[in-house]
Amino acid sequence: MPFTRTPAGAIASLCLALAACGDRTEPEAATGAEQETVTAEGKWGYEGAGSPENWGRLSEEYAACESGDNQSPINLAGGSLSQLPDPEFNYALQASEIKNLGHTVQVDVEPGSSMTVGGRKYDLAQFHFHTPSEHRLKGTEYPAELHFVHKGPGNELAVVGVFIKEGAENQALSGFWNELPRTKGEARKIESGQLTAERLLPQKRQHYLYPGSLTTPPCSEGVNWMVLNEPISMSSQQISALRSVIGTSNRPVQPLGDRELKLDR
Repeated sequence: MPFTRTPAGAIASLCLALAACGDRTEPEAATGAEQETVTAEGKWGYEGAGSPENWGRLSEEYAACESGDNQSPINLAGGSLSQLPDPEFNYALQASEIKNLGHTVQVDVEPGSSMTVGGRKYDLAQFHFHTPSEHRLKGTEYPAELHFVHKGPGNELAVVGVFIKEGAENQALSGFWNELPRTKGEARKIESGQLTAERLLPQKRQHYLYPGSLTTPPCSEGVNWMVLNEPISMSSQQISALRSVIGTSNRPVQPLGDRELKLDR
């Protein structure tokens, strides 16, 4: 199988972190993997006492951030060349809402968009951004990274990562990018036709495949990662606009360990 099944014990934690696993709630609740989370012990973030190196000690729920063996992101280098099944993207429907979750802006999509890999269907729940990139490609850090979050059979989680380089203006985002929600909890509707998720995918689909985790607390493992080699572009102004809203929002790369990293031929 192209993806591994999410361990049953991890499903509950994954569902708490991803809106795809249940009814959508208000932005202050745990509706996305990247949302700022407040516990009795403390608050996670990307600097100071709540920075990534301390996540595992902020709460018992975040223990995997420190003790997990299959953590994300990683540096994508080497990897065994494999004949991997091509992902088939059916992102036919429009995005519905963009919201500020504190450490990212997340775009929710209407039901009906999906990805199929090796005959298994994964429904697209949302996509969101990080600045700079979380994964690295042969040691290279990109200005930003886009994550498409999917839920599949048996609550398998599959995330497609897309690097973003500085270059030409991204026309798929130009219709509303100057109106990003700037305040945590703020959400804005995306008008019909303003954004189709598939327009944010690169033309070439060669990719890396590896088993990993959520990149924010609770850092739950059992997430199937597919990271595309070819980046998409955004203008310097678009990248600056994103960074001005979410700041630095990338977790440092984690050890690959004994995991197998596969690279599509």
